[in-house]
Amino acid sequence: MTESQVNTPIGDTPILEAPKKNPHLMDFFTLLAKYRKAVMFIPLTTGILFFAFTYFMPQTFTGLTTIIPPEKSQQSGLLNFLTGSGVLDIMKGAENPALDMFKNVLDSRQLSEQIAEDPRIFRYFSTFDTSKKLVAELIRSSMESEPLRNSLFNVSISIKTHWNPTQAEKDSAKNLVAYLSQTFIRYLDRYNRERMMTQARTTRIFVESEYNARMRQLDSQYAKLQAFQQEHKTISLTEQLTASVVSAAQVAAQVQQLDMQIGVAERELTPSSGRVQMLKAQLEEAKREMKKYEDGGVGDYVMAFKDVPELAHNLANLTREVKILETISAFLRQQLEQERISEQRDLPTLHVLDAAVNPERRSSPSRLAMLLLGLFSGFVIAILYVATRNYFVNVRLHPEEHTRYLNFVQTLQGKKSVVHNSSVG
Repeated sequence: MTESQVNTPIGDTPILEAPKKNPHLMDFFTLLAKYRKAVMFIPLTTGILFFAFTYFMPQTFTGLTTIIPPEKSQQSGLLNFLTGSGVLDIMKGAENPALDMFKNVLDSRQLSEQIAEDPRIFRYFSTFDTSKKLVAELIRSSMESEPLRNSLFNVSISIKTHWNPTQAEKDSAKNLVAYLSQTFIRYLDRYNRERMMTQARTTRIFVESEYNARMRQLDSQYAKLQAFQQEHKTISLTEQLTASVVSAAQVAAQVQQLDMQIGVAERELTPSSGRVQMLKAQLEEAKREMKKYEDGGVGDYVMAFKDVPELAHNLANLTREVKILETISAFLRQQLEQERISEQRDLPTLHVLDAAVNPERRSSPSRLAMLLLGLFSGFVIAILYVATRNYFVNVRLHPEEHTRYLNFVQTLQGKKSVVHNSSVG
């Protein structure tokens, strides 16, 4: 093939130079400039198509609700009293376990099935599927919950329309966003109130049993003290010994209170939790303090019980037990009344910081994003088109450089491969 034949066009095919062995980047831009009409037309066309397609795609409308869960320090009754300020100060920096519990409740299938019973919600989602089970799944998939590190909780509701939605369907989806958000929050609050009332009922039963037991012990101890006074003709203790008995009774009452604290805390937490471990450490410290009243070492003006004469020692022990039971009984009586109130209380437990409203605009699809995606896709298609066209033109102009491709085509056509060349095409 002569040089004139190489430069002669075949039919209407544009003239292209034979590819160089070491192509330069400018060759690529030259090729794009040569086919600039296609490079501009294809991306513009795909961009318009992608943009127009957004009018037929399902529209999504999203609403966000931010709620404030109950604070740890707002626990009522015995559990709040027993935890003490020291434990609460430590727990303030910890994550709120109620947030994880709320997420599990919202993500549960049972809650979605209950919400699906709402006629307004079921009417909208049944247009996608009439099965109650699948409607519940659609409701659950439309909700996303997220616990935040600042002890807040987000509930996001996303409602989709059908393909090629009408304006009425769009308005219906917008209105359903806020309503479905409110429904999720209402059901979550109801669950939390029932849970807290159940906890209060369980704690009330525990406190009531402890109170009744302490009252029986107190009556028995009153009888023992009265019998001892009548038998030994003793009425009261000395002022110094009375002070020691009162102080020791307070420490002993603290020991019993800590025992109940641990019992209540272990019902709510695991034995290895930090709160339980701290309560046990406080219990050991109180026991060591109580032992000092028996052996001495509390102070120079506090009489040790081991140094008291036997008769006064016995009277002091009986008096101390009475005062311990009186302190514990008064404490339990107060907590019992609080738990009874908590058990009957039916007030909202969740506070809505930002309520979801009917969205004015869709959250997806984004027409700008679809337009950019269409332009990018069209540019890629244009490059592939230019590269493919240039390759086939090069095959026609320089068949000796593409023997493998020509042999493949001839094989598909059922012809015998006749092109032989050692060059790699």
